Amino acid sequence: MDVARTVNRKNAKKVCIIYRRSRAQMPAEKEEIDAAMNEGIEFLFQNNVVRILGKEKVEKLECIKTELIKVEGDREKPVNIEGSNYLIDMDYVIMALGSKPQDSILKKLNLETTEKGYIKVNENQMTSREKVFAAGDLIGVKSTVAWAARSGRDAAEKIAKYLE
Repeated sequence: MDVARTVNRKNAKKVCIIYRRSRAQMPAEKEEIDAAMNEGIEFLFQNNVVRILGKEKVEKLECIKTELIKVEGDREKPVNIEGSNYLIDMDYVIMALGSKPQDSILKKLNLETTEKGYIKVNENQMTSREKVFAAGDLIGVKSTVAWAARSGRDAAEKIAKYLE
């Protein structure tokens, strides 16, 4: 959201956010989405990017519509609707990908995780291993730059206190 709004403020002709889930499932604050819409950013909910087309540069995106299917014990999962592909003129793509800790690294470090796969921390942001702290996306805080930065600052304060 932060990047889309910044690009929009830098006078891009048009900014479009394509998200495979519904607005309600978008990992952004309601106020952020509303502000982006008020700034003229277009949202295509329940759509997925299939491929980026162009010879020397980006020229078009091939997208497909999605439907949300309830999966047992999980939030609704987006599934592509066969035959609903369409093209959008586009000249630049910025991809935002969610991040989680790599399983291989977690196993190597022997860190306990939550049932959603994030690193488990206590109230001091210490992991299951003494002297190992974690913050931000790795512990599953809200997925915005501001929340990740705040989480990092909080962890730094806890580390400083621990070292005292």
